[in-house]
Amino acid sequence: MKIKFEISNQEYLFYIKYFNLIENKKILNIANIKLDNYIQKNFPKFSDFYLNFCIKYYLDIFFLDFLTKFFFKKSIIRFKLNLILALHEAEYDNFKIMINSSNVFIIVLDVFKFTIILFTFPIWLTYKFLIFILSKSNRNA
Repeated sequence: MKIKFEISNQEYLFYIKYFNLIENKKILNIANIKLDNYIQKNFPKFSDFYLNFCIKYYLDIFFLDFLTKFFFKKSIIRFKLNLILALHEAEYDNFKIMINSSNVFIIVLDVFKFTIILFTFPIWLTYKFLIFILSKSNRNA
């Protein structure tokens, strides 16, 4: 597996915080094995490299979740998000937290976040793309 697509500890912590889950290193190891198998069967595209490059901060996960849910449905990032969520749902403690954390306030907050992301994602996407292009040109220079 290419190191670029492996879920790092920092990236895993972003996912845990985003989904409001309990950290489990065994699940991270299993996720990386599953990701390796996926990459061996599905050759990464340019968009996969670009979207994976975008994961630098916790806030990036909000935009990536939105973009991969609606525009890049077959990307490796969507696979990572679904994989982490599915593996944690299979664990009882995490599943219990997911069920107990649902309430009206959380739903209203999620709608508010979705609205903000909907209107700001073009700016975020352009910014990340410019950084990606600049980093590529600096490595080639």
